[in-house]
Amino acid sequence: MIISSNDTSSTVEASGINLAPKDFKWYPFPPGQCPPSYYVILQGICAPLIIIISTVLNSLIAVVLLQKQLRSATNILLLAIALYDTLTGLFPFPTYIYVFTFKNCNDYWPYNYGWFHRINYQVLPFIFHTCSIWVTVVLAIQRYIYVCHSEKAKQWCTVRMALKAIACVNLLALIVAIPMFIEGSFHPITVRSLLDPTKTLEACLVRDYSEDQRFSTLYYVYSVLRALLINVGPCTILVILNAILVERMKAAKQNRARLMRKRSHETRAQEQTSVTLMLVIVVTIFLIVEVPMALHLIIWGLLQLLESNFLSEFLIVAVQFLNFAVLLSYPINFFIYCRMSRAFRDAFTELLCPSKTQNRQERLPSTALRLINKQYNNDDNYNHLESNNNTHIEMKNSIIKIQPSSTVILNHRTDEALISLTPSMNSVDIKHNGTENSPDSIMQQHILFRDDAVTSKNKRLNNL
Repeated sequence: MIISSNDTSSTVEASGINLAPKDFKWYPFPPGQCPPSYYVILQGICAPLIIIISTVLNSLIAVVLLQKQLRSATNILLLAIALYDTLTGLFPFPTYIYVFTFKNCNDYWPYNYGWFHRINYQVLPFIFHTCSIWVTVVLAIQRYIYVCHSEKAKQWCTVRMALKAIACVNLLALIVAIPMFIEGSFHPITVRSLLDPTKTLEACLVRDYSEDQRFSTLYYVYSVLRALLINVGPCTILVILNAILVERMKAAKQNRARLMRKRSHETRAQEQTSVTLMLVIVVTIFLIVEVPMALHLIIWGLLQLLESNFLSEFLIVAVQFLNFAVLLSYPINFFIYCRMSRAFRDAFTELLCPSKTQNRQERLPSTALRLINKQYNNDDNYNHLESNNNTHIEMKNSIIKIQPSSTVILNHRTDEALISLTPSMNSVDIKHNGTENSPDSIMQQHILFRDDAVTSKNKRLNNL
């Protein structure tokens, strides 16, 4: 459809700028009217910087979580959230630079730019942000199952189920976004350039069906459903699950001393509590930026229903700051993972400084070998390992080999691990001279014996 600029019935010259025909408007905004200064600051300066930082940090998260030792159902969901957050910022990035950073708004927008702007600035960010929201809900549900229904965790909290949930979330986001493709139609109009009157170009007009009285009811229903599915509903679910998890964490902290007698069990419980706390913080930050957005949509919908302009200008400005707050929350997850997850820190350190990690792994077996060589005496029938405080640990004839990669001493006769030297602080009881001494006070190492070592009648060892 071509609308001639000479048709005075449809367009009128006013101050050198053509007025849009009836039922049409200039897209994305009238020519010659650059966005306000706060638009330029937020979306032309701050937003591109935040997107670059977020992309780098989320890429590091993805590389770390893709390592084999960190592949789990929870980490798959965290990886998906990092990916969706990155894509939510990357697709509108060209528009931020072109429109707001360089202020290319002094002339009519080309018709060919209409769909590009609509898809990259509105539709795709909406789809990926929707996916991020619902994957966060799936993550909270998964942690709820871990904490409150641990007997069902093996069935529901698996990598396979996590991938299925992500696929369902993608499908949901695509279905919800379908009306965005058809809620308006673009039309070209031939006009003279404002910068060079000798040139003509095809400007972009849009017919917005949401403002058409024939479709107003349908659009209102769609807006309410979208708000419920994308903002209000997920935030309500997350608030409830977050409250339950926090309450269970408090109860677990109070009962841990009474219920967890063995130190290894207590260590595992503390690790699970740390993971739960980390995810609770991630969800809480998500709610801090999403709940105000949900309230904004509710208030905006009510004002549209009542056909009132009350607070309309304030809401238009507020939504820009709310969108920027959502964008600002994307890089924060990286620092939360680094602060609260030791496994993530170790994997990240190994990724950046593999030589440092390798030296640390090689230093532990070499230290153990020096201790063994210093206190190891050959005998025809027995091998004795003697510590500095005269504690004797008796083992049958065997050839002892240390593998630096696993820091495990292997028995060549049985091909089983006899001793595992790790830097953990798990307690092992060794009966010595009528008393029980912890290896924490001996050599700060955890010594784990297999069945052939347990047969010794003079020793009592607990694998904690």
